[in-house]
Amino acid sequence: MSKLHAFFTASMTTRYTIDLPGEKSITLSIGVPSLEADRLLTSRQARHYAYLTAFNPQSTTLSAEENLQRHQELCREIEALGFRFLTGRAIPDAGEWEPETCVFAFDMPRAVVLELCQMYAQDGAMVGELGSAPKLMFTHPKLREDFKHLLQSCVLE
Repeated sequence: MSKLHAFFTASMTTRYTIDLPGEKSITLSIGVPSLEADRLLTSRQARHYAYLTAFNPQSTTLSAEENLQRHQELCREIEALGFRFLTGRAIPDAGEWEPETCVFAFDMPRAVVLELCQMYAQDGAMVGELGSAPKLMFTHPKLREDFKHLLQSCVLE
């Protein structure tokens, strides 16, 4: 299985949680609209979001300590950039890897998402906006190119 196929399949079958105050959480899936996410955005006066991680760069498994350090660095970077965020976990349905701690950032432009994902060697992120289903954003340059070539070989009629 190619890296593109493995990444795409894993991303599409992962549950993305957002931890809310009071031990509640929201679960998102790529391509599935969420009224709960819309309510969260509205309550925070936001229109867009990004869901990203610093764990396990380019699918390289790191120790729990290394991943925690990378997550804390990502949180500090997002705070320094002035974005509000909540934390959550990306939980694979098929158990290909351990759940990864993630960040749900409000109103983060896609250019910043791309920059942070490339800084932390991430293959992708989830992005979304009020009233729309979450989308998978390819952030690794090679995977972006591979996906473009794959789409060019398809007929969508």
